[in-house]
Amino acid sequence: MKAPKKLITNRHRSDLWKNVSLIYDKVSKVLPLSKAYMMGSFTTVKKRPADVDFILMLKTKTKTNAKWSLDLVIVPDNAHGRTVVADTKKWMRQKYGKKNIISENGVLK
Repeated sequence: MKAPKKLITNRHRSDLWKNVSLIYDKVSKVLPLSKAYMMGSFTTVKKRPADVDFILMLKTKTKTNAKWSLDLVIVPDNAHGRTVVADTKKWMRQKYGKKNIISENGVLK
């Protein structure tokens, strides 16, 4: 993926882009990707650690009218990753209520 020079304005965004490029290359070897869109917090000031930055469009083998999408956040298994997971759980509890949250092992939390 070619780096968008006008959006890489500081070291944080430069590091983010390098990591995303590596992940994109690895994912594209497993999933048939047709397009990638930069959205949300990469182009603006980050408000929450798990803000969506990219949309990856998958190639489909047949033409269908299937309507589905999902949010996938890829984080490192370190302190930053745990911070993102904790913030996401907090946000989900605020938005949907404590009874509607499913934890990582599938049990309502």
